[in-house]
Order: sequence, then C-alpha cells, then structure tokens
Amino acid sequence: MSWTRSLKFSLRSLGRELVRNIWGRVFVYPALAANERSREHLARYVAQRAAKAGVPLDGDPFSLPRLAPDTPLLTKQDVRQHPERLLRPRRFGSLIRSTIKTSGTSGTPLTIVQSLGNMVREEGFVYRQLRWIGWRPMQRRAWIRGDIVCADHPQDGRYWCRDWVGNMLMMSSYHLSNETIGAYIAALEAFEPVVIHAYPSSIAALAAWLNARGRRYGGHKLRGVMTSSETMEPEVRAAVEQAFGVRVFDWYGQSERVAAIGSCEHGSYHVITDYSGVALLKIEELRDKPDAWELVGTSLNNLAMPLVHYRTGDTVVPGDEPCPCGRVFPTIKTVLGRQEKVITLPNGRLIGRLDRIFQGHDRHLVEGQVSYRGNGRFLLRVVTTEGWSEADERAMIAKFLLRVPGVEVTVQKVDAIPRGRNGKFEFVVVEEEGELCAPREIHDV
Repeated sequence: MSWTRSLKFSLRSLGRELVRNIWGRVFVYPALAANERSREHLARYVAQRAAKAGVPLDGDPFSLPRLAPDTPLLTKQDVRQHPERLLRPRRFGSLIRSTIKTSGTSGTPLTIVQSLGNMVREEGFVYRQLRWIGWRPMQRRAWIRGDIVCADHPQDGRYWCRDWVGNMLMMSSYHLSNETIGAYIAALEAFEPVVIHAYPSSIAALAAWLNARGRRYGGHKLRGVMTSSETMEPEVRAAVEQAFGVRVFDWYGQSERVAAIGSCEHGSYHVITDYSGVALLKIEELRDKPDAWELVGTSLNNLAMPLVHYRTGDTVVPGDEPCPCGRVFPTIKTVLGRQEKVITLPNGRLIGRLDRIFQGHDRHLVEGQVSYRGNGRFLLRVVTTEGWSEADERAMIAKFLLRVPGVEVTVQKVDAIPRGRNGKFEFVVVEEEGELCAPREIHDV
C-alpha cells in the first residue's frame, strides 16, 4: 500500500534530518556560502580542510592543476583489493562511521567507509546547490530516481508516494511509458514542487512527452530541475528547459566523494574545490581528444577513509573564462561520458539506471553487465570470485525483478567482460543470440 511506503520514506527522512541534514545546513553551509565569491575565504577553508584530513594539495582552489605522468595514483581496483590500507584509525571526528556501497556505471561494486562528518558535510554542499536553484528548507520537491516507491501494478494508478517529513513526492523511475507519463505530469502539477530531482533519462522522457504534444508543464512554483548520476547532452537539456520552462541544474559526483561539479543559474559548470582537491590527468586513451582530461580527486571531508589522487575514470573539458555569476570556483565546459542507456520494453516501459542490482555484492562480484536480449529477456553477466553462490545469484535476480518485474532474467558467470579501446566495457548492451543488434530498442540520453 502506498501509505506504508510513504511511512517508510518519511521515517528515513526523519532519521537523516536528525543525524545529518540539520547539522549540514546550520553548521557547514555558512562557511560554504562564504567561499563562493571570496578567494581569501576559499583558500583558507581548503587549506584547513586538507590539513585536518592529512592530504596534499596540488595547487590553489581557483584552477585545475595538471598532474605529472609519474604522479602516484589510486584506482578503484586498489580500493577493492586493499581497503584496509586506506582506513585511518578512529579519532575525534571519525569515531562514528558508515559504509557506502556503489557500482557506479561500471558494474564493478565498491564499498567506501565514511565518517559521520563526511555525511554531514555532503548535506551542506547539496544544500548550497539547492540554494543556487532557489529552494529553501521545507519547500516542496519531487524525486524521480531509482527508489522503489510503488507496487508493480498499483491499483489506484499512483506511481508515487509521499515523504511527509521531507515534503517530497517520491516518483518511480521504473514505470515511465507513454501510457503513464501523463499521470506523472498531472501529479507534479498538482503537487507544485519548487525543485524536481531526477535522472536525466527520467526527466528527458517527461519532456519528450510534453514537447511531442505541444504542451508545457503547468506548475507555477517550479524554480529548477536538478539532475545527477548521468550525463545530460545539450539537446536533452534544451528539450527539458523548453518543456518545463526552468533551467536545468546539473550535479556531478560519485560515491567515493572525491570530486563534485555543479552548474549555476548561468548554466556554467563549476568544479567545487572546497568539496575536494581536484586535478587533471592526461592519459593515453584521450590522445585523440586533446581538450579532454581525466578527473583525479582527493578527499577533503572523509576522515575515515580519505582517498588521495583517486582516478574517477570520468573526463572533462576544462573552461578558461570566469562565470558571470561571480563565483570563484574554476569552470569546465563539459563532462564527457557517463551517458546512460535506456531500454524500451515491449509494453512501452522505459528502463534505465540498473546499476543498483550489483550493489552489495562486492565480496564475491568483480564486475557485471546487463544484456537485453529483446522481448523482455535479460542476461546478467558476472565475473565472480571463489565464494559466489546460488544464494548470491538468487538475490541478484530478486533485486532485478523488484525494479523490472514481469521479465525473464538469468545470470551467466563469465571469465571476463570484453573491453573497448578505452579499457572499459558497456554496462548495458542490447544483444540478440549473442550478437549486438541494431540500436532500435535502446538509446543514449
């Protein structure tokens, strides 16, 4: 029932408010606000955070330094294989800890240990980004991301529930289709959120539906759309802004918490240098893209497990001009890669962001890939270590069916997943009888 899910999300929000959100807004945000337009404040703040975390800085926080080729680097594989080497002894400021489980867009699960202070500071940075949009505490928001918020076939046709504590409308990203999007739009217009949080692929589907019918979003209180977790192409951004009549504010980050990039009211991408130490690395795979550099980040907030010179695997094109907004953070022109693929099922449902099915399996799972075989059939390829069991396989299938019910899904153990020229593999592929089929069922957004 929807009220039980509403109660669940409301209790979760209450816990987050008491443990981290209030503290992040009250104690962290004021210093972050002072950093935005003051080079003096920003330089002093970053130096203090680096000293507290015991990590090096590669330059000032107003530019993006280029790393030398021989700089020692930390990779995701290093973190997976030897996490104990990266853990710091417990001390004041890192006594209370939790874990973040992620698979990102690579299908390779990872567990990061974080301090309570890291969670509190994360909320401070998100709150600052929300203030750039114009949101204030307790104003309404809508959420269209990877949460399970309703039954597969809700009897009342409501693909959403309420988070009463967070004053948020929680909407399913797994039930979007031409038949249901109209109901989503009507629910948003009735709820009147000030901000819509969404995967780019989810908000793009709503915008495409509106634009195809010559309609515009009818809500009057919306100040902005906040996207994250996927790259938003310029044409998709334009379509969303046309349909909803507000600016799209993009937030780039990762569970490792080593880099953050946020866009402002002028549409510029700012590297948030009071969030982490960020540098650029030129690698062989980018030799045909002279303007592109890989992001390398160093933790400033996680005192339990600070990562130094961590390779994110994501690439950017640096900017060279200050933004009219007056903020002193360095800018970039664009974030490359991380496009998410969306599968259209035979019943019209649009399925994206399937990475969560691999989370929590990092003990025995090396990496995984989702293959769509057509006609509602999925194959999960997994590279496993000794100790992987049938119970792990059943749990993974159950996670998948919880998000994409009514389909056929099997798990296949393989020795390796083929890589492309850049050394990475596609997390989601469309295949038929083992061969890649035409891209008629899947598209990048």
